[in-house]
Amino acid sequence: MPWRRLHLARALSAAGLASSLMFLGSAIATAAPGDDLEPSTAPSAASTTETVDLLKAARAGDLKVSARGQGQDKVRLSLQNTSEKRLNVIVPPGLVASSGVAQRGGGGGFQSMGLGMINNRPGSFGRFQGSSVTGLRSMPINGSDSPSVAVPVGETVDVSVPAVCLNYGVNTPTPRDSFTLMDVDDYTQDVRIRKGLRSLALLGTSHGVAQASMWRICNGIPFEEMAARDAKFLNDSEIALAARFVEAVDAAGTEDLVNPALLTEGRVFVKLTAETTSVEGEVSRLTEKLDGLRLFGLPIEVVKNDDMPIAKAPAIFVKVALSENQVGDAVGRLQVGSSLRDDQWRPIGKAAFRDHASIAVLDSQSLVQLVEQQLAATFVSVKPARKSVGATTLKIENHLPFTVAGLNVRAGNSPGSPVVPFEAVGLGPNRAAMVPIQAAQGEIVSLELNGL
Repeated sequence: MPWRRLHLARALSAAGLASSLMFLGSAIATAAPGDDLEPSTAPSAASTTETVDLLKAARAGDLKVSARGQGQDKVRLSLQNTSEKRLNVIVPPGLVASSGVAQRGGGGGFQSMGLGMINNRPGSFGRFQGSSVTGLRSMPINGSDSPSVAVPVGETVDVSVPAVCLNYGVNTPTPRDSFTLMDVDDYTQDVRIRKGLRSLALLGTSHGVAQASMWRICNGIPFEEMAARDAKFLNDSEIALAARFVEAVDAAGTEDLVNPALLTEGRVFVKLTAETTSVEGEVSRLTEKLDGLRLFGLPIEVVKNDDMPIAKAPAIFVKVALSENQVGDAVGRLQVGSSLRDDQWRPIGKAAFRDHASIAVLDSQSLVQLVEQQLAATFVSVKPARKSVGATTLKIENHLPFTVAGLNVRAGNSPGSPVVPFEAVGLGPNRAAMVPIQAAQGEIVSLELNGL
């Protein structure tokens, strides 16, 4: 089917767009000479700002919205503020740009699209609400963490929003094609589609994972067929993540959203071994304290025997062989494997670290941090792609079998350099992203994964 590859360096994020808009000043009343002085009036409504849901504001007449096609992976929104207040407009999770084509596809027409968030980077999809956040189902739409775009009074703002196709094999939307915006509950009676799209929009993932998931849920396309027909656009790791997500949708039962624990548990396995008998006691001590800790934000499952872990794919398995060098520094050799099919492990690489403290003074949390830093440096590469005065565009490549939800980049290679956070990155497995930084170079400090 037609597909246009997503170029990660092109799209303008809504956050950058919002920062370029001017705030409206409030009107100031002045008294004519000779007039009696009157108390100053309250600020006009135009000086206030309100955060609004796109659909609700459109129904209330405060916002005029149009949506048009923009290829396979985006929808173009035109937002005109017809109210007397400055509006911060939020795209609600589970918004559909409907073409009127039946969800199972068929001849004619063009695809309906499920929308991500208004500030998603190219290649990213959803809010990345965070698996550790409780109360996912009751999250307020107008919360301070909700991404929005500012639309001043009387002005129109155009913005591109990442989107996934809901009709496999149907024509790709063009700028000539106009959509009707609606909540997914109004788009379909299918509970799985509702749950799937809204959960993806809240939890966040890469565009490829979101697309494969919705093709399976909406159109029943087997993952094996996607791997064969769409291998140019979907890689094996993305399809494996999508398969795990669809299983979580079906396991959610009557719940409105997917339980994040179904996506985070059983994803990271760690086994500690001693390379010399002198550190066996310390390795046992460290192993006992690993339970409850997290690697890249995902809970660790400790492996204590010689058998390979039993795991639902995708997952990673890190073997850490510990020893001390001649000067007493702790040394760790890492062997990393991944599973894209249940219980089928394959090696993906090796790494090593050295800490200037001895193993005797190393605690389990510090050990996990050392392992995480080395894995991040080994499996997520960063290098300058373009340079300009005072800034550099970094190319970040992800070689882990999971989507990178967020990352911290040190602006330079000095330990004292500032650390720049990048949230809602949505960098899929075996994909690359471009991020700007105000430094000549950068290095990965830490990563966050959400299991999706």
